Amino acid sequence: MTTATSARRLGRGATGVIASAAVFFVLYGLLVSMSPVAGSPAIVSSFLTLATPLAIAAAGTTLVLIVGGFDLSVAGTISLTNVISATAMAANPDNAWLIAAGVLLLGTAIGAVNGVVIAAFGLPPLGVTLATNIVLAGIALTILPAPGGAVPLDFSSALTGSVGLLPVALILLLAVAGLWLVFCRTRTGLATFAVGGDVTSSKLSGINVFRVQVTAYSLAGLLYGTAGLYFSALTGTGSPSSGTSFLLTAFAAAALGLVSFSGGRGSVIAAMFGACILTVIPKLLFAAGVADFWVGALQGLVVLVALCIPWLMRSVAGLTNRNSAAAYPVRSHPPRSETAQSEPLVVAAFKKDTLS
Repeated sequence: MTTATSARRLGRGATGVIASAAVFFVLYGLLVSMSPVAGSPAIVSSFLTLATPLAIAAAGTTLVLIVGGFDLSVAGTISLTNVISATAMAANPDNAWLIAAGVLLLGTAIGAVNGVVIAAFGLPPLGVTLATNIVLAGIALTILPAPGGAVPLDFSSALTGSVGLLPVALILLLAVAGLWLVFCRTRTGLATFAVGGDVTSSKLSGINVFRVQVTAYSLAGLLYGTAGLYFSALTGTGSPSSGTSFLLTAFAAAALGLVSFSGGRGSVIAAMFGACILTVIPKLLFAAGVADFWVGALQGLVVLVALCIPWLMRSVAGLTNRNSAAAYPVRSHPPRSETAQSEPLVVAAFKKDTLS
């Protein structure tokens, strides 16, 4: 593996990370200036704990977006894993950690089924994951028709407490970020960007598109399961509609992280900062004395604007390309092979990495 190729992988999505991190720290700085208590360790820990479920869910959504897919099953998966966690742990509190492991496997299996159906049969991701979401929501409602169940206190404390001076939420978020950086250094990680950029060229370059897509959806399912499990620990109970609020906000967090909705570009870390932005906005509005009604309305407006960011990015990119083409007319060059003409840079990097 060449150093240049590794640098390209680590640099991919850096703009989104820097931009979203800057916006978050500015907003949280404003919050601290309005309410100094928000800067205390206890409040910061509480904030991270509240932001963690959405941040992890957004990480899964981002993985699927990068590979060129679209996953609406995030809500259903979180609802089902939350319901199963609360009901199973209420019945068997001594086996809480074993149940947690089973919940994570269930989330991974749901993602794998989505990936296999989409990759093997060529069905549209939007339709497949929408159907999955409906089925999972129905199962969750059957298991627990109304909010209920219970999560053992020691299990909740283990996930929402602290290890020394570090909140467990921060440790978990850093672990996800670290695993993402490791993933970007692997051939599968680079292939994920390649497939999201151009499926046809990826196939011509020898990339196993089926394996890459199934891996991305499986990892996304694992992250959704983790989000549902953490949400259970946070609330201490289960609800069949617990995942509903994550459906739009997970995509909004990815959009705030400048993740491309057309595939091939983005960063999980940027999406997690986007989730933190969505979490801090209502607190900032409340500190500013905005009425509760307007807090909800403005938060909804922020989500709407965030979801428009990918469209705005495509529009600006298209306008820039047209202006560049007009300013610098294309000169004639000797014809290249069909593969070379259609091969994106990320696929070329994958081939170079494979040969090195």
